[in-house]
Amino acid sequence: MSKTFAAPYSSTTLLCFMASIQCGVIGICVEHNISRWPLKSHIRLITALCSGAMGSLAICIMSWCIEKRGPLYVSMFNPLVLVIVAVMGWEILNEKLYMGSALGSALIVVGLYVVLWGKEKEMDQISIDNGLR
Repeated sequence: MSKTFAAPYSSTTLLCFMASIQCGVIGICVEHNISRWPLKSHIRLITALCSGAMGSLAICIMSWCIEKRGPLYVSMFNPLVLVIVAVMGWEILNEKLYMGSALGSALIVVGLYVVLWGKEKEMDQISIDNGLR
């Protein structure tokens, strides 16, 4: 879409708008009683607004990264969200960090660096091949 539609941030806004409509439809299907929808406490309202703002910001950053480095880098950094959530839950919320979570986080980080290392080697090889021709 970014090749045919030249305004990436407008397409991001359109994507967020369509996602809002989809969430509304799903919300109606799951909870028919609209009187249960209001966010009665201020913390719930602030949480919902911050989540929406951070999600929109994340999509803008991802589209910028795709434009600069390509889709491989963005898709490789997505699993880091799981690692960040595990660490933040342990640090801020005092959740238990289980051995499986720690090993899984370590495997995600190692896998990320192996793929990035391989991509760097591939790009070096491509530049060497192009330099010889």
